[in-house]
Amino acid sequence: MATFTVRRVAGLSAHYAGLLLFMAFTTFPFLWALSAALSGDPSKIWLFPDAFVPNDLSLMWFKRVFEEMPFNTYLLNSTIMSFWTIIGVVVVSVMAGYPLARLKFPGRGLIFVAIIATLMLPSEVGIIPNFITLKNFGVWASSLQEALHLPSDWNMREWVGLNSYFGAIAPNFATAFGIFLMKQAFEQIPQDLVDAARVDGANELQIMWRVMVPVSIPSIAALTIFTLVNAWNDYLWPSIVMTGKEKLPLAVGVFNDLTGPFATSTSLVMAAIVMTVIPVLIFFAFTQRYFIGGLDGAVK
Repeated sequence: MATFTVRRVAGLSAHYAGLLLFMAFTTFPFLWALSAALSGDPSKIWLFPDAFVPNDLSLMWFKRVFEEMPFNTYLLNSTIMSFWTIIGVVVVSVMAGYPLARLKFPGRGLIFVAIIATLMLPSEVGIIPNFITLKNFGVWASSLQEALHLPSDWNMREWVGLNSYFGAIAPNFATAFGIFLMKQAFEQIPQDLVDAARVDGANELQIMWRVMVPVSIPSIAALTIFTLVNAWNDYLWPSIVMTGKEKLPLAVGVFNDLTGPFATSTSLVMAAIVMTVIPVLIFFAFTQRYFIGGLDGAVK
């Protein structure tokens, strides 16, 4: 009995030690960035500046972030783009996941395999086709504006073409992960619930939005969190599409500014990085229970 207890304690100790090491490994970059951002003396940057005594703490670097770069503009752009990306991803994933989970039609399995297969392709594969498509959208928008004799100050090219919010977020609407997550969530819902809705005269769209979606809120919340993180941190595609500084999201705008005139100030760079990460951390802190619940349904 004693031997079993010792082994159990040793196993639990090793388990928690591994978790602590993993936590330290994953959180160290953020803690170091926070330490540098709060350091009053940029020549002394440690994980905890001089034991973090009050005299060593300073918020001046965070103040300079707002004073010396258009941080609020970048923040607003990221918020707008992330919000509409979440809406687009959730709508597309729900509308694609429902027929794959509940409707029977020829080629359903092949379509699902083709969608999942896109997970193996690097995101860079779609850059050139998407860029050409958006460029053509801009040309077509200009032609439509001329055909309808709309005011020239509308500039419809900037609504759907390059350097537009639509151009930066539209390619992210259809995600294989989102479709897979919603398909798995819909398959967990009892068939009796669907049959009861059909007996009451509901059509497929009504069943999807009034029955399936409310029951699948935890999975939708998990998809929302994943989408927010990806959209908030997206750098490559917006940096290609966006040509005007006034529409740059945080990831692109902060990087461009901090590799330019502010690159020599490590503390200023770290303060901007911390400010970029904090909104996502706050959002996740308030929604983590939905995230875990949604993933439970997907794993089942």
